[in-house]
Amino acid sequence: MKRCRLLLVYGVILAWLALLSAVQAQQFPPVRIALAGTMELVVVRDIGPAFTAATGYPVELTRAPSVQLANRIVKGELKPDVYLNSDASVMELLMGPANNDRSRWYLPILRSRTVIAYSPNSRFKDDFEAARAGKLPWYEVLQRPGLVLKRPNPTVDSGGYRAIFVFDLAERHYKIPGLKRKVIGTDNNESQYWDRFEYYPLMRAGQIDAFVTFITNATLNGLPYIDLPEEIDQSNHFPWHLRGLRRNHTCCGGKSARGEAFVQFLLSETGFRMWERAGFHRFTDLCVSGDETTISLVPTKSNRDITRPRLLPHLQ
Repeated sequence: MKRCRLLLVYGVILAWLALLSAVQAQQFPPVRIALAGTMELVVVRDIGPAFTAATGYPVELTRAPSVQLANRIVKGELKPDVYLNSDASVMELLMGPANNDRSRWYLPILRSRTVIAYSPNSRFKDDFEAARAGKLPWYEVLQRPGLVLKRPNPTVDSGGYRAIFVFDLAERHYKIPGLKRKVIGTDNNESQYWDRFEYYPLMRAGQIDAFVTFITNATLNGLPYIDLPEEIDQSNHFPWHLRGLRRNHTCCGGKSARGEAFVQFLLSETGFRMWERAGFHRFTDLCVSGDETTISLVPTKSNRDITRPRLLPHLQ
């Protein structure tokens, strides 16, 4: 009988906790985050749960390639509180009257670099390992007969045109005319386009040999990779961006305190450490670009030091 009473009490406690969780979810509306795919794992695994624990706000994610997200935002199909974007050039798709002024400001916060990830079960594994050790030219390995190489679709994914840049730059750096064409064919060679839902298992199995991607995708998915020279990997020219949208969707005036809270969490030391563990590198000199009057929690031209950002009370 005593055991039954204990089970009953335990069951009541579990039911109460479930009800409390449901009430809290109603009290704290979700922060709607649109983000590029390479950021997904670190946000789902680390940043999102830590932010929710600190603030009570749940996180609602929409993941897609950066260009695709920008197009949906411009059309009004997607109205996130915060947009985590993966390339500066995509920002032009959201700014200005021609794009419905969907974005008023943006802030570069992180850097990444492009690598050649390869399958640990590829039949060309020994060649990849030799290239990784500097004993074989990496671009020669990619020209092996029968090797299956993938890259993102450049029409919707910033990683796709960054992959094309890799071979443009390699052709110039190594002074090998026609190198790009030999490895990837045409820019819009659809046979090489990567499908993240379908192809990671195939790559682990060795049916896909290599993938041109950001280092964070390789590290977060446990794939070995070949580092590229600095002149080719675009690490010095590739800023990841945190972008605020219109005032009524973000931290710029009070209609979305949850969006402001999320931005502040990303800019905290805790947030940056989570990004760095995933393979990103922080910008040391952060400054808002765009309309500085619409945002106050991040640095402007006259206030660049955010080593101690102004946080909401519940984040201090």
